[in-house]
Amino acid sequence: MRMSLRGKSNFESFLAHISPTVRFQTKSRGGEEEEETKPYVGLRNIWSAYEEWSCYALGVPVKLDHLMSGAVTQYYVPTLSAIQIFTNEPIVDGGSDSSPRSVGTDSHLYFEFNETMGFDERAPLIVKVDELAEEHHGLKTLTSTDLSQESWFSVAWSPIYQIPKVRNVKALSALSVSFLTYHSLTPTCPETFPRKKNVVLSPFGVVTSKLSGNVWIKPGSSDEQNINTNEESAASWLGNLMFEHSDFDMFMAEKASDVPLPSGK
Repeated sequence: MRMSLRGKSNFESFLAHISPTVRFQTKSRGGEEEEETKPYVGLRNIWSAYEEWSCYALGVPVKLDHLMSGAVTQYYVPTLSAIQIFTNEPIVDGGSDSSPRSVGTDSHLYFEFNETMGFDERAPLIVKVDELAEEHHGLKTLTSTDLSQESWFSVAWSPIYQIPKVRNVKALSALSVSFLTYHSLTPTCPETFPRKKNVVLSPFGVVTSKLSGNVWIKPGSSDEQNINTNEESAASWLGNLMFEHSDFDMFMAEKASDVPLPSGK
């Protein structure tokens, strides 16, 4: 997704750019008159939305007005931070001797992953998904209709470079922010096939690391409240699922030692 920066804070712009657009699909019921079922989203299509970003990184325009004139494009590489897939019916991959763990009567844990490697050692998101799908085929074959509402994934966004290259020390420090975004694998779909056949996977939770100054928090805006709300949403989600997300814990530990720059600096 690409959008104008006009009227948008850097944080709002970041959220818009990292939210992939995925195409709805439908299945036709058999019979003399075929009838389309409720639209759904395939997991394969979700991962495909990250393919270009995984290969070439994602550029996000960032205003640096109070540190240097104009704006730069900060590039981020996405990696798979964590994922839990809960299915409506128990599913076991072929050859597996283990039984899926159930959460209630209609939510069964099919697969989970929690990355613990350092950011420099991680493969790009699409590469990691392909690797995991070799054993857990549902990562590519399941659709949102197969999943319960607890299914989610988290993406870690690591800054790698800017164009044009920034040499201002304070600007570089402000741009060195990493993000964790949390997305549902069961986005809300319309009852009938929509005229606009896409859904945007906006994050329901966001956590930041090394956030300082007001590059990402626009003075006089609701950015700070928005950031806090997104962080609380992520924490609440993980708490409800009793999932110890390694990157979340690391980000929160780093935030505890962050010393924000004075406003306007």
